[in-house]
Amino acid sequence: MAALFAISFALYAGTMSRGITWLNTGQDGGDFVSASRSFGVPHPTGYPTYVLLLRVFGDVVAVGSHAFRANLFSVFTGAFTVPLIYVAASRLIRTVSAHEVGGVGSVRASAVVAALAFGASRLFWTQNTITEVYSLNALFGAVLLVLTLGVIQEVRSGGTAIRNRVLLALLLGIGLGNHTTLGLAATPFGIWVLWAVWQRERWRGVLDWRPAVALVVGLSIYVYAPIAASASPIVNWGSPNSLEGFRWMASATLYQPYAFGIESEFISNRISKTAELLFTQYTIVGTVIGIAGLTTMWAYSREFVYASVSSVVAVALYSVAYSTADSFIYLILVFMVFSLWLGVGIALLGIQIRRLAARTARFSRYQMPVHIAVLVAVSLMIPIWSVATGWDEINISNQREPAEFAERSIAVATGGVLLVEEPELFAFVYQAQVADPGLDVMVVGPRMLQFDWYWESLVKYYGDRMPAEKPVEFVDRVGAVVAQNLGLVPIYAVTDDHYYYDQFNMVPVGDLFMIEF
Repeated sequence: MAALFAISFALYAGTMSRGITWLNTGQDGGDFVSASRSFGVPHPTGYPTYVLLLRVFGDVVAVGSHAFRANLFSVFTGAFTVPLIYVAASRLIRTVSAHEVGGVGSVRASAVVAALAFGASRLFWTQNTITEVYSLNALFGAVLLVLTLGVIQEVRSGGTAIRNRVLLALLLGIGLGNHTTLGLAATPFGIWVLWAVWQRERWRGVLDWRPAVALVVGLSIYVYAPIAASASPIVNWGSPNSLEGFRWMASATLYQPYAFGIESEFISNRISKTAELLFTQYTIVGTVIGIAGLTTMWAYSREFVYASVSSVVAVALYSVAYSTADSFIYLILVFMVFSLWLGVGIALLGIQIRRLAARTARFSRYQMPVHIAVLVAVSLMIPIWSVATGWDEINISNQREPAEFAERSIAVATGGVLLVEEPELFAFVYQAQVADPGLDVMVVGPRMLQFDWYWESLVKYYGDRMPAEKPVEFVDRVGAVVAQNLGLVPIYAVTDDHYYYDQFNMVPVGDLFMIEF
């Protein structure tokens, strides 16, 4: 396990971004880092677990810039996930007959293949090199898988597993404070746990109040949002210190239209993209082996098959139907479960090869070496293929264009106002408020001015640099902010390619556009 962590950490750290990046869906990185450093509230659903852990990690691991530490946090959580996949795969493989999977060595080797295959999967790796919530989400998913398999084993052995059930519920609640897709993936496994408990203890066990209380305690992590918002931090999405603001943030009202919002003509393309991701990360051979592992589990644990397939289908459907370009990131949890299937399949493949060698006169004396050779070959083939075909996407250690652009722009706008569009906005907020606050740059997102809470947060943070009155119309709000500062401080915009800039005279100045009388 230690070796898996060390190898994973070294690989992820060597390929991670050294600062703010917009690559690999990293546009929200500036939002998260700025929120964590200011004890603020990032975009819905607020991600309190992630923000708090990111803050603690950044304070403890005081190496490099805050953006560097945030990326390193993803490296750490991603690397810690890999050995947990090994543990989960080992527990699952052991549920299969020893006659089918071989001895302890075969179980361990197969679990290593499962862990390496997931750790080297392109989708997972890319999230371990940027500031995003999905690496931590995978860690919570792996922990819950390990605990679930442990609870099932303990209950079937005659125990109540109450401590692990409480821990499972507690961590699920805390994990939901990181990303809500965890609940979608975990629900089928939770039903499996309740079914196992019901078989042993009937309603007395199912209705035990302690896991329910633990879940609520875990979910109480969301109390962070209104407490943080009450201090009026610079990043304060929704101002959730009010009931309406909290509902808006926690329910992700802003993004609800995207859920199952994909148009029907694009569904087939999204399904094809999902299949392509599976094949490119696990190869066609690995995919077949994984499906074989799943079908084999039918004879030993139909409940696991039901739970795992339901989890995979639920998350995959949500990913396909979610109407954003980056929703495929949700598939990380799908591929995590698939890696467990793969581990079982590898164990079965190894023993079948061993049996075949035993029946062949030439190889009968080398059953074990042949067995080991097959496992090693497959374990290397899958991760090497995934890395080799996606190296340019994985390795972003030298990609500094976004960070450098933000740094140059903030330096030019010193003492003035800078208008920035999404998704780049919060990279500039980070640069102005966290990385180099001494330059005193007021960063404003014009399209964000449509939200009353955003206007109010700017008023609280920048004071008289904001107009005394808030116009009703969005375009008028942009004009009011500019008029309040025009002639007093320099005003720049990163682009002039939006209709609300038509009201201004804009002059190119390097990478920016200066607004003049």
